[in-house]
Amino acid sequence: MALDQEVALLELFENKAELLPLWLRLRPAIEALGPDVRIRPRERYAEVDRGGEEFLIAEPTSHHRMELGLHNPGLPYTPRFREALEFGSRRITHRVSLPEPNELDDELLARIRGAYELAWEGEPR
Repeated sequence: MALDQEVALLELFENKAELLPLWLRLRPAIEALGPDVRIRPRERYAEVDRGGEEFLIAEPTSHHRMELGLHNPGLPYTPRFREALEFGSRRITHRVSLPEPNELDDELLARIRGAYELAWEGEPR
């Protein structure tokens, strides 16, 4: 990733420094999914795609939490993995709030991996 993109990613955490440790745990977990993961800064969030297919967005909010949007079509909505109404692009189906770094648990990592795999394989039938 180019230096200007790295700087732009860090600027997402301006006035939200308490969320930076969470991002620093989340990002390597995302990048470990494969060499085809691309993280790009947008105006308010980081977009993550595989081969041009967006599968995750991460938005640090002003409410001291990070909002993640996942492309998990076909999976049920739960109190934790809510429907992503008007959050991110139309590809994003689920939304989860992460108030603390320890919220990055096995369940969430499995959902992220599922979204990554769908970006390659296509929509479930």
